[in-house]
Amino acid sequence: MPVLAILVLGHIGLWIALFNRINATGLHRKQIKAIEKGIVLVCLLLPMVLLYVDWFNEPESSKLTAWSQYFMGYGRMPKPSIWSLAYAMIAIGYGVIAGPLWLMYRPQFHTARDRLGVLETTIDKHLDRRNPSWQLGSKARKSLRLPGNQLMHLEANVKALRLDSIPERFVGMRIGHLSDIHLTGQLPDEFYRHALDWLVSQRIELLCLSGDIIDKHQAVPSLPLIFGNLAPDIPKLFVLGNHDRACQLDQTVRRIMCDLNWIDLGQADRTLLTDRGTLKVLGNERPWFRRELTPGVLEEHSKDQEFRLGISHSPDQYLWARKLGVSLLLCGHTHGGQIRFPWIGPVIAPSKYGSRFASGVFYQKPTLMHVSRGLSGVHTIRLGCLPEVSVLELRKKS
Repeated sequence: MPVLAILVLGHIGLWIALFNRINATGLHRKQIKAIEKGIVLVCLLLPMVLLYVDWFNEPESSKLTAWSQYFMGYGRMPKPSIWSLAYAMIAIGYGVIAGPLWLMYRPQFHTARDRLGVLETTIDKHLDRRNPSWQLGSKARKSLRLPGNQLMHLEANVKALRLDSIPERFVGMRIGHLSDIHLTGQLPDEFYRHALDWLVSQRIELLCLSGDIIDKHQAVPSLPLIFGNLAPDIPKLFVLGNHDRACQLDQTVRRIMCDLNWIDLGQADRTLLTDRGTLKVLGNERPWFRRELTPGVLEEHSKDQEFRLGISHSPDQYLWARKLGVSLLLCGHTHGGQIRFPWIGPVIAPSKYGSRFASGVFYQKPTLMHVSRGLSGVHTIRLGCLPEVSVLELRKKS
């Protein structure tokens, strides 16, 4: 039985790993969705196909006896075919090797707790019930019938982040971080504006949006309603994500956001002049959008130790940030897994790291990375994984 359990877990784990990592590629979303469906289909059907092959591998005279005794629990397992044996070895090997590594790299075990302090957490529950005038789409309304669905909850938190490399003038700076808006028409504009209004009320000095803004053409008119007339004295930065490209609205979104006084870091890195001094901000939208780095960035890093802030849609760009000496990297994309299980945490996360960096605060020298669970998604379900907006207060690690 232990071997059978490892076989089953190895089989499921192998295909989940492929499912997660296909989303880390720069393929078009339609291609990814087709491959995802293929992965799910193979995961479900492959065991039945192999059992069917094994059925024909058993001598005709003993087929029924061997299989009935086996499933009753007192007979031997029927002789497997060479194909079943080969795949069983692959699945067991994957379970034995990858299983412990998967457990070892659970996000909860790698959160940089010595660099994180949660100063305040406010959870607004059932915002749809408290605001009956908000108009939800039919898909969202149906999904809210699912017990425990936290789709219309919102966690607003204030976190202290302790950084190694930060000039004294930036100590105490407050940065608003939100991600994964996913305008589909299912959630009301007021929900997103409620989150943004809370952020700007928290004395933030910078507002950062880490991608996946829109999914549907009919949601374009919502952009000014949500992101316009918003704290004109606060610099507002954004990058795009894979969904912005998938719906072929990336150029439209860039133009509208820039017209609303948001700064596009996907097109170029910037040096911001703030009340605390100059701040270098870098953007990364890879692998969906590619551009050359601003000339001289790498050379400049060798000459100075200034504070650098990076915004990337995906945590897969962690190595990029570390190479450029980014002190703080803000990401989204993974939605925290959207479904988090007790003890285990998230399982599905679209990243080459799997669910290792699904959400939270992580440190690999010299970069501290904050991965937001985001506000929404194309799948209208959240279980054990609240939508999130965060205020990040910068401090120096002593």
